[in-house]
Amino acid sequence: MVDCGGDAKAGAVLVLPGGFIRSRGRYWRFVETELRALFPLLSREGDGPAVYLLRYRCRGWNGGREDSAVDARWALGQIEERHGEVPVAVVGNSLGGRAGFRIAGHPHITTVVGVAPWLPEEEETEHLAGRKVLIIHGERDHSSAGARHSLAYAERARLAVPDLARLEVPGEGHYLLRRSADVWTTTADFVHDALGVTAAPLPLAQALERARDGDLRTPLPTM
Repeated sequence: MVDCGGDAKAGAVLVLPGGFIRSRGRYWRFVETELRALFPLLSREGDGPAVYLLRYRCRGWNGGREDSAVDARWALGQIEERHGEVPVAVVGNSLGGRAGFRIAGHPHITTVVGVAPWLPEEEETEHLAGRKVLIIHGERDHSSAGARHSLAYAERARLAVPDLARLEVPGEGHYLLRRSADVWTTTADFVHDALGVTAAPLPLAQALERARDGDLRTPLPTM
């Protein structure tokens, strides 16, 4: 687990990178490339919550082994050892999104963000009750972690989290490259608002209100 800065007085953020459905190969640091721009935004250059990046033991979820989720639970224990029972926001990308949503029932987790999350239909939702939840997905993501899967998950999860928000990125696929700045700014602003650091800026607040009113395909705002 890598310390990416910040101060736990405002809580902590656990960032879970992507990976593979099946692979026991060594962790691949390439998956951190797009996430690096997110760390200073989340930590507010040291003035925000404590931010940690988890480097998994291996690259894959690996069926019933659920290696990524097992590692994420371990990381939550490490955060508690370092900072006590602080509120934790989990930000998961792709494979990390599934891990983040899987562990969201942990009592210290208050906030869950999935960026292009891999959410198969068997994923449960009841344990999300009481959490603040945001999903961001590229409209044209047709991968195994496709947009239609996160939309179906969001529709089911609404029973547990009525104010869940889901934003779509028009014209983008799984990697969200052309709108990455907006994606990461939105992610950080949502986390800061959820942890009580700073209020969400008006464009995001308006988009979240629309999404929470029922439009689970609300366009990602330009930030």
